Amino acid sequence: MYELALLKLKELPLFSLADVTQIVSGKAYAKKVVKKMVARGEIRKIRRNTYTFHDDPFLMSTFLFKPSYLSSASALSYHQLISQIPTEFFCFSPKARKTAGAINVYPTPYFWGFEEQPYQGFSIPIATPEKALIDSWGIIPVSIFEEAVPEINVKQMKEYLKKIKKSSVLKRMGYLLERNGFEIYSHLKEKINNRYIFFDPLAKKKGPKNKKWKLIVNVP
Repeated sequence: MYELALLKLKELPLFSLADVTQIVSGKAYAKKVVKKMVARGEIRKIRRNTYTFHDDPFLMSTFLFKPSYLSSASALSYHQLISQIPTEFFCFSPKARKTAGAINVYPTPYFWGFEEQPYQGFSIPIATPEKALIDSWGIIPVSIFEEAVPEINVKQMKEYLKKIKKSSVLKRMGYLLERNGFEIYSHLKEKINNRYIFFDPLAKKKGPKNKKWKLIVNVP
């Protein structure tokens, strides 16, 4: 009989051993039950005393690492703004976390710019396209996320950049926006310092200098 009752846990992205003990009697018996279900392939063990009926890291990621939100290539793919389907999942959290399989967790001082979005019958926090672009620097190559730039809300992007105020982010994002047809230099120029940095932190360390944005443009 307990099997049917445990199926209700499918309504949760993840469930704990404590959740199981609410359905079956006693912690020791609950451990036996979940051990059998794992062995039969009915559920997956995610970490100690944490399980799931689902096989979808995109769904599980933000529930596994709380608080966090999906961003970078994960969010851009969700919003259907990039053609490359990511095989890794990118979460951002206010504090450093350990990764779990294909789920990468990055600390960010900018824990905002995300919204609850529907996914597989659940609601999960996903970055807006504008915040996903900002979060992508140094995480994935520019060549992957640049194709999303023409579709952004530039007014929203300006508000985000004003909030961040970090010169390296402003230079890189400003140049990327400009080369995709957006006029943004006048909005950012007072916040740009004179220290040259590489446009793509992940690309080769050589390229022509852009005096306007104080960048070494190391990707075509």
